Amino acid sequence: MLELNGETVAVDDGKLRLDDPLADRADLSALGIDELERGVCEDTFENRAILRRSRLIWEPLYTSDGSRLLKVRSAESIKERRIQSLAEKRPILVNGSDNNSDYLTGLDLLAEEATDYLVPPWVIHATRLYLKEQEDGGPPSPKRQPLAQPHRCRYIKDDGIRCMLWGSGRPKDDGLCRVHLRSVKHKTSDDIERAREKLMQAAPYAVDKLEELMETAESEPVKLKAATEILDRAGVRGGIEVDTTLNVDVRPAAQVIAERLDRLAASAIQAAAKLAPDNSVVDAEVVLEVEGQQETKTFNGESKDQQRPAVTNQEEN
Repeated sequence: MLELNGETVAVDDGKLRLDDPLADRADLSALGIDELERGVCEDTFENRAILRRSRLIWEPLYTSDGSRLLKVRSAESIKERRIQSLAEKRPILVNGSDNNSDYLTGLDLLAEEATDYLVPPWVIHATRLYLKEQEDGGPPSPKRQPLAQPHRCRYIKDDGIRCMLWGSGRPKDDGLCRVHLRSVKHKTSDDIERAREKLMQAAPYAVDKLEELMETAESEPVKLKAATEILDRAGVRGGIEVDTTLNVDVRPAAQVIAERLDRLAASAIQAAAKLAPDNSVVDAEVVLEVEGQQETKTFNGESKDQQRPAVTNQEEN
C-alpha cells in the first residue's frame, strides 16, 4: 500500500489500483501517453503539454519514494462535476433550469438567503456599494463613472457550460472574470510573462533530460555537451587563461630627466619667439593746427614743411 496525495493506492503485481471509478479517468492511450494505470501517467513535460492541448484536468500524485504521477480526469467526469457544482448554485440563478443562466444581482441577490454561503464576499460588498450610490442619485462627481454591478462571467467553456465565476461588471472587463480576462489579453507584456511561466515549468524537465543524455547518450560529444551545460547552469565554469606578463622599460633616471628638460626648453623657445618685439617701426606723423593752417611734424620733431623743397617766385606767380 502507498499513500498518493492523500489517496490509498494498492499495488498488485506492479500495477497501481486507485479507489475512484475508471469511468472518471481519461483514456490516455488515445492521446499517445503511456499509462501506468487507467488515467495515470508519469509527470513529464511532454505529458503535460499533451494534456494541456487536450484541455484536460489532472491532479498531481506523489509516491512515498518521491516519484511524480498525474491522475487525469475524463472530459465527461469534468462536465459532470461542474454540473454538480452548478446544482448547488441554483438558488442564485435567475432561471434555475438553465445551466447558463445569469446570477441574481442587486436587491434580489442580497435578499436571497443562500447568498451568504454561495456568493464571494467581495461581490456582496460591491453590490451594496452599487445600491447605495443609486439611492444617493448617482456618482458624487459628474467626472466619476458609476460603480459597476457584479455579474456572472459570460465565457462559455468547451463543454458548453458557462463559467461559474463572477465578473466585476466594469466596461473594460467586457463581462469576463479575472481568470478569463487574462486568457484573452493580447498585450506583448502578457505574452512574455506567459512564456516565462512556461519556461519556469519546463526547467525541471530540461535538467532531467540533460542528466539522461549525460548518462545514456551513445555519442561522447553529446555527453560532454550535456555535462558542460549542467555545470554552466550550476555556476561552475571552466578556467580562463590569464596572461600576467608585464613588460617594463628600464632606463636611467638621468636620461629621463634630460628628455623632459629638452622638451621644456623647446617649449620655452617657441613661447619666446611668439612674445619677441617687432623692430619694423614706422614713424608716426603729428598734425598741429596753428591759426588756420596745419603744421605736420614727424615723430623726430622736424616740420613737414621744412622737408618740402622751396618754392620759387615764378612758381608762385
